[in-house]
Amino acid sequence: MISPFSRLCALFPLVTAAALWHALPAAAQPARPAQVTWRTDYNTARKEAQDKGLPLLVVVGTEDCFYCRKLEAGPLKDPALAPLLATGYIPLKLDARRTPELAKALKVQLYPTTVLAGPDGKIHCFIEGYVETERLAEQMKRTVTAVATADWAARDFNEASKALAASDYPRAVTLLKGITKDAGDKPVGVKAKQILGDVEKVAAGKLAQAKQLEQRGQTQEAMDALAEAVRTYAGTRAASDAALALAGLNDRPEVLQQRRLRVARDMLAVARDDFRTGRLYDCMQKCEQIAAAYSELPEAKDATSLLAEIRGNPERLAKACDQMNDRTAAMYMALADSWSKKGQDTEAEVCLKKVVALCPNTRHADLAQAELTKIQSKTNPAVPAGLVRP
Repeated sequence: MISPFSRLCALFPLVTAAALWHALPAAAQPARPAQVTWRTDYNTARKEAQDKGLPLLVVVGTEDCFYCRKLEAGPLKDPALAPLLATGYIPLKLDARRTPELAKALKVQLYPTTVLAGPDGKIHCFIEGYVETERLAEQMKRTVTAVATADWAARDFNEASKALAASDYPRAVTLLKGITKDAGDKPVGVKAKQILGDVEKVAAGKLAQAKQLEQRGQTQEAMDALAEAVRTYAGTRAASDAALALAGLNDRPEVLQQRRLRVARDMLAVARDDFRTGRLYDCMQKCEQIAAAYSELPEAKDATSLLAEIRGNPERLAKACDQMNDRTAAMYMALADSWSKKGQDTEAEVCLKKVVALCPNTRHADLAQAELTKIQSKTNPAVPAGLVRP
């Protein structure tokens, strides 16, 4: 037989409005005393608590109990307690003689008995006898805080589970760490700690694989594995260790040399593609950079040879010059436009004249001449026909 009170486990935790009550400024709180509506039927109150996600405040007493009447006339009607009681709880009064099974299930031995229970059915406070307002208020606030904490922890745990399913380990680790820190020994905190440990083990395995690659002399493969561990398992201890190991490998002379070789090879490959597609000016620029920055590498010799092929061929060199002039003209056009926007037409005019001289009979020259005409028309207005200046 399931006791009536055990059915409270079916309630789902939600953040209660009472958690925000005391954060409101005094001016924002209602001037009228909060109206507390007491429930008297257990099943109705239980359903309401489940629907609203609010904790229950259950007062068990009898009609002829002196201290029950004192509690009802005093603390339970205190204006200081009414707002929290009205908005943060489902308040329920039970007559032990009319609901003996429930009183027995709660193991009530003294009247009145006040029970504060979370929506998950967990009893947070069990107060026997009369209780003063201050103590009751303190216990009620603690229960509200505990319920709110359980709610955000459950929400974050759910989000962490989704992140793990999507292999978003950095987000999952961040959420799980927050839960283990604030939820402590609560079930959700224990579970979060367990899952966090599992993620750490996986990350540690990736780190071990990277170290094995390094021991076999596969330095580049080890660096790639370490970088992946840092990126994929950010936030774990293994990721931090992988970052340190990666930094150590990056400082090795042979690794620096390998990196230089890779960059030189990549630049040479792009330069050869520029040569093949006719972008000769770009090809020359890259070859000059390779020859200057990587003179000790074989790629520098290849770049110099490619550069000689362009310079030794008048047609190719002429094409490269035209491409250079076209790019320079575009830069001067942009500079002229910048000067014009600042109202400095003289400087803009100088730039436009350079474009006309640099690229005659080209699209850039035509555009530059059109802009020159506009500027000159502003500085030299037309003289009306038939009139002569004095």
